[in-house]
Amino acid sequence: MKKIISIFLILFSAFLIAQPPQQSPPEKRMERMNKLTAEQQATLWSKKMTLELDLNDTQEQQVYALVLSKANTHKKRRANRPKERPNSEEKYQMQVDLLEEKIAMKKAMKSILTPEQYGLWEKSQKKKELMKKKHLKGKKKQKIKH
Repeated sequence: MKKIISIFLILFSAFLIAQPPQQSPPEKRMERMNKLTAEQQATLWSKKMTLELDLNDTQEQQVYALVLSKANTHKKRRANRPKERPNSEEKYQMQVDLLEEKIAMKKAMKSILTPEQYGLWEKSQKKKELMKKKHLKGKKKQKIKH
């Protein structure tokens, strides 16, 4: 009986070790999004928002233009990212720029969407932020373990 249990445990542990490491879904999604052009990203985002918020054609076109400009600036920022680590002043400036972009996006969305749609959009943005924080917290724990 002991031999059977020990063989089972050895086979089970070998099975677990042989599995490839799983990549978390948000990373896969971001990799796929980064491979797309800015126009493709804007189209996908505006279509998803149309489904979530029930946008009309005019709103969809306005959201597409807004997301397209955001995707273009994001691509430029990624392309011009410095090779070495930024100093504290550069980090501060990058955070200020990101916050200004978020404020501009929020104002633009408020002008495009109806109050009900804007409320739904706000809820989805808060949910995404929470998921992002949870994901980053998990990554920090993984770094500490290794």
